[in-house]
Amino acid sequence: MKRKLIINGKEYEMPKMDVDTYMEYLEVRDDIMGTEKKSGLYTAEQFRKMLDCICMVYGNQFTVDELKDKETGLGVAAIIMEFALIEESLGDEVNGKVEKLQKNFTSGK
Repeated sequence: MKRKLIINGKEYEMPKMDVDTYMEYLEVRDDIMGTEKKSGLYTAEQFRKMLDCICMVYGNQFTVDELKDKETGLGVAAIIMEFALIEESLGDEVNGKVEKLQKNFTSGK
């Protein structure tokens, strides 16, 4: 299932992620997870990277300013959750491909 966000009343769907985008996402994720394990808190710089990364993963269909807009964007908790759910979305895609492969393998196709 593709991830979707609603910002300023408009729905955005996460496009298929290319390898370069995934590599950038991993760098941000690894940095954030390292701090999270040590102190459970994010730095301001890490939160900015999180915002940038969400925009990048969604193909820059919206800006950081739109994403964090007080009235029409996402709140802090929703931004943190959206960042965390990027990985889950990729996992769902991989699982779907594995299930299809297993089904084809068992049916002999």
